[in-house]
Amino acid sequence: MSDPYLTLGVSEDADDTAIETAYLEGIKRCPPERDARRFETLRAAYETLRTRRDRVAYDLFDASPPARADLLDKATPIGAPRCPDPALFAALLRGDA
Repeated sequence: MSDPYLTLGVSEDADDTAIETAYLEGIKRCPPERDARRFETLRAAYETLRTRRDRVAYDLFDASPPARADLLDKATPIGAPRCPDPALFAALLRGDA
């Protein structure tokens, strides 16, 4: 599973309201009739992070390795040009960041 924080586009210190808002905005952009796969991805991410308790459980007990796309999204700054920071990318690959 990809990182639910990146899927919803929220930071790791987001509260319940920010996560719900990001989920609802994502559903408006990708309703299930238009893109069912993206909708299911958004729904799974929201279910994983819905409450503070769910977020703590995810942060403590999720042992799945990060997806390659997630590593690139974290290392690549938003905006142009999208060039990864070499030091941050190396830290992400080591698991330090």
